[in-house]
Amino acid sequence: MKLKYLLLLLLLSSCVIIGSCAPTIKNFDKYEKQFLTKSSLMPSKENIEGKPPKIVVFALDENSNQVATQAGLGNAIANNVENIVAQNRLGELVDRNASEKLKKEIALSEMNKTGSYKGPKVADFAISGTISNSGFTSKYSAGSVFYSPRTGLITIPPSYNYSSDVSGNLKIYELPSLTVVDAIEFSGRKSRTESVKQDGGMAIGAIQIGGNKVTGSNRDDNLVRRAGEDAIDNIKIAIKNFFAKKGYILEKRVFDGKTIFKISIGSLDGIKHGDKFEVTSQYEVENAITNESEVETRVIGNGTVADKIEPKVSWVVIDDETQIEKIRLGDSVKIKYKKGSFDNVWKMTKSIAEQ
Repeated sequence: MKLKYLLLLLLLSSCVIIGSCAPTIKNFDKYEKQFLTKSSLMPSKENIEGKPPKIVVFALDENSNQVATQAGLGNAIANNVENIVAQNRLGELVDRNASEKLKKEIALSEMNKTGSYKGPKVADFAISGTISNSGFTSKYSAGSVFYSPRTGLITIPPSYNYSSDVSGNLKIYELPSLTVVDAIEFSGRKSRTESVKQDGGMAIGAIQIGGNKVTGSNRDDNLVRRAGEDAIDNIKIAIKNFFAKKGYILEKRVFDGKTIFKISIGSLDGIKHGDKFEVTSQYEVENAITNESEVETRVIGNGTVADKIEPKVSWVVIDDETQIEKIRLGDSVKIKYKKGSFDNVWKMTKSIAEQ
């Protein structure tokens, strides 16, 4: 037990070390505002104020899978997705129970491969999906007895090993067109081990002396739901990137050779110290064939959110100094999430805690 909590402490300590690499802004008051050339296509006031999208998440189709149905897996996975949306402030959640008409029209559009939603607009996006597989296995492992010259007789008791695998897909629909704008496959697995319980008598390794061993479980709904949670956790980054809010470059400041930029998204949008982002700019170009003017979007820089974060704005640092001069007032900023060391450490820590 002590080893378990020591490992947890070491893992959590590494999280602190990882987080400390994000940029900090010292002497913020000494930074002076600089002139910024305007983007040729400036965002509107509505763009800058950008309200979070309304999102409804429906229970997944359990596909007549008995294991999934017994565990209520379709609803459980929908709740897991809702937690990601809420915890990362990706949008405003809509009660799925108040959107039955939309759910039926999504089902019809899937069957007909076409359609659009004609009811009242309850959301901007709908998330649904199908569980293609959900399984539960129980395996008996006989114990053993062996002799060690150093420690003497060692007995390993018999055990039951349980595991659950879940897989399927999520689809994100844009409303009211019911167009599938993203499809994400998922899979997850969870397992646990328990010692075989005795009903009288005793067991020495694989040897049973009197009494009977208690039969293992033939179902574990909680383990199945945990496998579903693991599956959704594995695609969390994809969900976050789809709904990541777009912001805009508002200001540039310089001090002692260092440059920082102010952007129009902050803590209320789920922005955190150390988040990575991409800066894009729009340019009017002429089509060489039609000679008509077109809008071209280009990635002009990448950066990291610094420690100065307010509710509606935050300050950022551009990773490559050679990209600084390309950035203009009104250029777009979108957070780009990726699975990093912190996520792996947290998942390992959580897994240990659940043992």
